[in-house]
Amino acid sequence: MTYLLIAVLSIALVALIAWPLVGGRVLPEPAPGAAELAGVEDDLIRSLDAIREIDLDHRAGNLSDDDFAALDHEERAHAVELMRRRDDLRGPGAG
Repeated sequence: MTYLLIAVLSIALVALIAWPLVGGRVLPEPAPGAAELAGVEDDLIRSLDAIREIDLDHRAGNLSDDDFAALDHEERAHAVELMRRRDDLRGPGAG
């Protein structure tokens, strides 16, 4: 009888300690469009990096003025479009 009481109390104690770790936790659902937003933000980072690379290549003399102007204009337009998409995905009032 004593072993049974000890076993029941042990199981109850383990359940009481483990419950906050395994039970009652519900992971929040990702916001709709969260994956798309993350993809756009990644693309924006790459675009801004490309703008810096284009500038560095021009300063190093690896790009002519005409090539620099064309590439820089194109990549900046792409970055602006990505910023607009990011803002649209974030919704109104998002910082």
